[in-house]
Amino acid sequence: MPNSIEMTTSEYKTLYLCAIVQKAQLINRSKYMAQRDVQNAALHDRVIAEAVKVLNQKDFDIYTNPGSEKNAWIGDNYPDIIMTQKGTSDIKFIIEVETSDSVNMHEAETQWKKYANEIKTTFYLLVPESFAFKAKQLAGQVGINVRFATFDALPSGQINIKFD
Repeated sequence: MPNSIEMTTSEYKTLYLCAIVQKAQLINRSKYMAQRDVQNAALHDRVIAEAVKVLNQKDFDIYTNPGSEKNAWIGDNYPDIIMTQKGTSDIKFIIEVETSDSVNMHEAETQWKKYANEIKTTFYLLVPESFAFKAKQLAGQVGINVRFATFDALPSGQINIKFD
């Protein structure tokens, strides 16, 4: 069964209303999700898995949504990684992983801005190290408050992750 984040009655009512229109939204969901080729989709999911390994699992419960999975959500949002205070539903961080093909204005306007405006917590973008500057520019252009982390996929297959 998917992990749900506990919500207030007001948030639950909002989620219920969103569920009514969710089917129609799912039809158009592709415009909100990055369209990755097979190689970048695999890298995206590997970065999520590696990030979980380096994140603080002692103090936080960590939920992931790799690929098109919907394991945990906040309202109608499915960030790649959701971190809550251990044993609570208090959301402390969300992390969205981007690959070289998804660091673009479309993602910034449709997904990053949506997450930054709708989810009131610390928001990280985890991007390829070589795309950090571009991601920071795009975030500035759409006027969002976001922190950055970077990854580097080495030829050996190892993924190095750095949080600022």
